[in-house]
Amino acid sequence: MTSQKISFLQGEGDAYFDRNRFDVDSREDPVIVAMRDVGIKPVRLLEIGASSGAWLAAAQKALGAECHGIDPSPKAVEYGCAHYPDVRLSRSTADTLSFEDRKFDCVVFGFCLYLCDPADYFRIAQEADRVLADRGFLIIKDFSSPVPLKNPYKHRPGVFSHKFDWARMFTWNPVYRHLSRRYLEHDAPYGFQAREAVAVDILLKDYENAFIHNP
Repeated sequence: MTSQKISFLQGEGDAYFDRNRFDVDSREDPVIVAMRDVGIKPVRLLEIGASSGAWLAAAQKALGAECHGIDPSPKAVEYGCAHYPDVRLSRSTADTLSFEDRKFDCVVFGFCLYLCDPADYFRIAQEADRVLADRGFLIIKDFSSPVPLKNPYKHRPGVFSHKFDWARMFTWNPVYRHLSRRYLEHDAPYGFQAREAVAVDILLKDYENAFIHNP
Protein backbone atom coordinates (compact mmCIF):
# COMPACT_ATOMS: atom_id res chain seq x y z
CA MET A 1 0.00 0.00 0.00
CA THR A 2 1.45 3.37 -1.00
CA SER A 3 2.30 6.04 1.55
CA GLN A 4 -0.21 8.69 0.53
CA LYS A 5 -3.05 6.18 0.46
CA ILE A 6 -2.10 5.03 3.96
CA SER A 7 -2.17 8.64 5.18
CA PHE A 8 -5.69 9.20 3.89
CA LEU A 9 -6.99 5.86 5.14
CA GLN A 10 -5.47 6.47 8.58
CA GLY A 11 -6.91 9.89 9.35
CA GLU A 12 -6.12 12.48 6.71
CA GLY A 13 -9.26 11.54 4.79
CA ASP A 14 -11.36 12.41 7.85
CA ALA A 15 -9.36 15.60 8.42
CA TYR A 16 -9.88 16.64 4.79
CA PHE A 17 -13.61 16.13 5.18
CA ASP A 18 -13.70 18.23 8.37
CA ARG A 19 -11.90 21.08 6.58
CA ASN A 20 -13.98 20.93 3.40
CA ARG A 21 -17.65 20.41 4.21
CA PHE A 22 -19.72 22.24 1.64
CA ASP A 23 -23.00 22.37 -0.21
CA VAL A 24 -23.27 22.48 -4.01
CA ASP A 25 -25.40 24.81 -6.11
CA SER A 26 -26.15 22.77 -9.22
CA ARG A 27 -26.90 25.97 -11.17
CA GLU A 28 -23.32 27.18 -10.71
CA ASP A 29 -21.25 24.03 -10.23
CA PRO A 30 -18.68 23.94 -13.07
CA VAL A 31 -18.85 20.18 -13.58
CA ILE A 32 -22.64 20.06 -13.80
CA VAL A 33 -22.66 23.12 -16.08
CA ALA A 34 -20.03 21.51 -18.35
CA MET A 35 -22.01 18.26 -18.48
CA ARG A 36 -25.16 20.12 -19.45
CA ASP A 37 -23.35 22.08 -22.15
CA VAL A 38 -21.94 18.90 -23.73
CA GLY A 39 -25.32 17.20 -23.43
CA ILE A 40 -24.34 14.47 -20.98
CA LYS A 41 -27.36 12.80 -19.38
CA PRO A 42 -25.98 9.86 -17.40
CA VAL A 43 -28.09 6.96 -16.23
CA ARG A 44 -25.61 5.64 -13.65
CA LEU A 45 -22.79 7.86 -12.38
CA LEU A 46 -19.79 7.20 -10.14
CA GLU A 47 -17.78 9.92 -8.37
CA ILE A 48 -14.30 8.94 -7.21
CA GLY A 49 -13.30 11.12 -4.26
CA ALA A 50 -16.92 11.86 -3.38
CA SER A 51 -16.37 12.97 0.24
CA SER A 52 -19.86 13.14 1.82
CA GLY A 53 -21.68 12.95 -1.51
CA ALA A 54 -22.79 16.60 -1.51
CA TRP A 55 -21.84 17.00 -5.19
CA LEU A 56 -23.52 13.72 -6.07
CA ALA A 57 -26.75 14.84 -4.38
CA ALA A 58 -26.70 18.01 -6.49
CA ALA A 59 -25.89 16.03 -9.64
CA GLN A 60 -28.69 13.60 -8.93
CA LYS A 61 -31.15 16.46 -8.55
CA ALA A 62 -29.89 18.24 -11.68
CA LEU A 63 -29.34 15.26 -13.98
CA GLY A 64 -31.61 12.53 -12.66
CA ALA A 65 -28.88 9.88 -12.57
CA GLU A 66 -28.45 7.01 -10.15
CA CYS A 67 -25.42 8.24 -8.19
CA HIS A 68 -22.66 6.26 -6.49
CA GLY A 69 -19.55 7.54 -4.76
CA ILE A 70 -16.41 6.29 -3.03
CA ASP A 71 -14.11 8.03 -0.57
CA PRO A 72 -11.36 6.92 1.84
CA SER A 73 -12.87 8.85 4.78
CA PRO A 74 -15.20 6.80 7.01
CA LYS A 75 -16.43 10.04 8.61
CA ALA A 76 -17.39 11.49 5.22
CA VAL A 77 -19.18 8.31 4.16
CA GLU A 78 -21.07 8.09 7.47
CA TYR A 79 -22.11 11.74 7.22
CA GLY A 80 -23.18 11.34 3.60
CA CYS A 81 -25.26 8.23 4.26
CA ALA A 82 -27.13 10.15 6.97
CA HIS A 83 -27.62 13.40 5.03
CA TYR A 84 -27.91 12.19 1.41
CA PRO A 85 -29.76 8.87 1.67
CA ASP A 86 -30.49 8.69 -2.07
CA VAL A 87 -26.75 8.66 -2.88
CA ARG A 88 -24.97 5.32 -2.62
CA LEU A 89 -21.68 5.85 -0.82
CA SER A 90 -18.96 3.42 0.21
CA ARG A 91 -15.45 3.60 1.60
CA SER A 92 -12.74 2.79 -0.91
CA THR A 93 -9.81 4.25 -2.81
CA ALA A 94 -9.42 5.13 -6.48
CA ASP A 95 -7.18 2.17 -7.25
CA THR A 96 -9.61 -0.43 -5.87
CA LEU A 97 -13.20 -0.01 -7.08
CA SER A 98 -15.66 -2.63 -5.87
CA PHE A 99 -17.97 -2.43 -8.89
CA GLU A 100 -18.52 -4.76 -11.81
CA ASP A 101 -17.08 -4.06 -15.24
CA ARG A 102 -18.79 -1.36 -17.34
CA LYS A 103 -21.33 -0.54 -14.61
CA PHE A 104 -21.32 3.24 -15.17
CA ASP A 105 -21.93 5.46 -18.18
CA CYS A 106 -20.20 8.38 -16.42
CA VAL A 107 -17.21 8.38 -14.07
CA VAL A 108 -16.12 11.60 -12.35
CA PHE A 109 -12.84 12.25 -10.54
CA GLY A 110 -13.95 14.81 -7.97
CA PHE A 111 -10.84 16.85 -7.20
CA CYS A 112 -8.88 13.95 -5.77
CA LEU A 113 -6.13 12.96 -8.21
CA TYR A 114 -3.74 15.66 -6.98
CA LEU A 115 -3.56 13.86 -3.63
CA CYS A 116 -3.13 10.34 -5.00
CA ASP A 117 0.25 8.65 -4.93
CA PRO A 118 1.95 8.57 -8.36
CA ALA A 119 2.76 4.90 -7.77
CA ASP A 120 -0.98 4.22 -8.03
CA TYR A 121 -1.72 6.11 -11.25
CA PHE A 122 -1.70 3.07 -13.55
CA ARG A 123 -4.07 1.17 -11.27
CA ILE A 124 -6.32 4.22 -10.88
CA ALA A 125 -6.63 4.65 -14.65
CA GLN A 126 -7.19 0.92 -15.13
CA GLU A 127 -9.96 0.79 -12.54
CA ALA A 128 -11.78 3.84 -13.93
CA ASP A 129 -11.58 2.37 -17.42
CA ARG A 130 -12.80 -1.01 -16.18
CA VAL A 131 -16.00 0.32 -14.59
CA LEU A 132 -16.79 2.78 -17.41
CA ALA A 133 -18.99 1.49 -20.23
CA ASP A 134 -18.15 2.02 -23.88
CA ARG A 135 -19.57 5.34 -25.11
CA GLY A 136 -19.39 6.51 -21.50
CA PHE A 137 -17.98 9.81 -20.30
CA LEU A 138 -14.96 10.35 -18.06
CA ILE A 139 -14.84 13.71 -16.26
CA ILE A 140 -11.88 15.07 -14.32
CA LYS A 141 -11.94 18.17 -12.13
CA ASP A 142 -8.51 18.89 -10.69
CA PHE A 143 -5.47 21.11 -10.71
CA SER A 144 -4.15 21.17 -14.26
CA SER A 145 -0.59 21.92 -15.30
CA PRO A 146 1.21 21.19 -18.59
CA VAL A 147 4.35 20.58 -16.54
CA PRO A 148 4.24 17.99 -13.72
CA LEU A 149 4.57 19.83 -10.38
CA LYS A 150 4.99 18.64 -6.81
CA ASN A 151 4.49 20.58 -3.56
CA PRO A 152 4.44 19.56 0.11
CA TYR A 153 0.87 19.14 1.34
CA LYS A 154 0.61 21.67 4.15
CA HIS A 155 -1.90 19.69 6.19
CA ARG A 156 0.18 16.54 6.73
CA PRO A 157 3.97 15.96 6.68
CA GLY A 158 5.19 13.45 4.13
CA VAL A 159 2.22 13.94 1.80
CA PHE A 160 2.53 15.82 -1.48
CA SER A 161 0.19 17.66 -3.81
CA HIS A 162 0.73 16.93 -7.50
CA LYS A 163 -0.35 19.00 -10.50
CA PHE A 164 -0.49 17.55 -13.96
CA ASP A 165 -2.57 17.39 -17.12
CA TRP A 166 -4.62 14.51 -15.75
CA ALA A 167 -6.47 13.87 -18.99
CA ARG A 168 -3.19 12.46 -20.31
CA MET A 169 -3.65 9.45 -18.04
CA PHE A 170 -6.29 8.40 -20.58
CA THR A 171 -5.76 10.24 -23.87
CA TRP A 172 -2.60 8.30 -24.72
CA ASN A 173 -5.12 5.57 -25.55
CA PRO A 174 -7.01 6.31 -28.80
CA VAL A 175 -10.13 4.85 -27.21
CA TYR A 176 -10.42 8.10 -25.22
CA ARG A 177 -11.35 11.28 -27.07
CA HIS A 178 -10.96 14.65 -25.37
CA LEU A 179 -14.21 16.58 -25.86
CA SER A 180 -13.79 19.73 -23.79
CA ARG A 181 -11.77 21.59 -21.18
CA ARG A 182 -12.79 24.53 -19.02
CA TYR A 183 -10.45 26.39 -16.72
CA LEU A 184 -11.20 27.93 -13.35
CA GLU A 185 -9.20 28.63 -10.22
CA HIS A 186 -9.21 26.92 -6.89
CA ASP A 187 -9.69 29.91 -4.61
CA ALA A 188 -11.04 33.44 -4.93
CA PRO A 189 -9.95 36.16 -5.36
CA TYR A 190 -8.68 34.89 -8.69
CA GLY A 191 -5.17 35.81 -9.74
CA PHE A 192 -5.21 33.83 -13.00
CA GLN A 193 -1.92 32.15 -12.14
CA ALA A 194 -1.10 29.27 -14.45
CA ARG A 195 0.05 27.06 -11.58
CA GLU A 196 -3.23 27.56 -9.72
CA ALA A 197 -5.41 26.59 -12.67
CA VAL A 198 -8.11 23.99 -12.21
CA ALA A 199 -9.59 22.29 -15.25
CA VAL A 200 -12.79 20.40 -15.90
CA ASP A 201 -12.00 17.85 -18.63
CA ILE A 202 -14.60 15.73 -20.40
CA LEU A 203 -13.50 12.62 -22.31
CA LEU A 204 -15.51 10.11 -24.32
CA LYS A 205 -14.66 6.41 -24.30
CA ASP A 206 -15.29 5.23 -27.85
CA TYR A 207 -13.96 1.86 -28.99
CA GLU A 208 -15.76 1.84 -32.34
CA ASN A 209 -14.08 4.99 -33.64
CA ALA A 210 -10.70 4.64 -31.92
CA PHE A 211 -8.95 3.15 -34.94
CA ILE A 212 -9.62 3.72 -38.61
CA HIS A 213 -9.10 0.99 -41.21
CA ASN A 214 -5.67 1.01 -42.79
CA PRO A 215 -6.23 0.89 -46.59
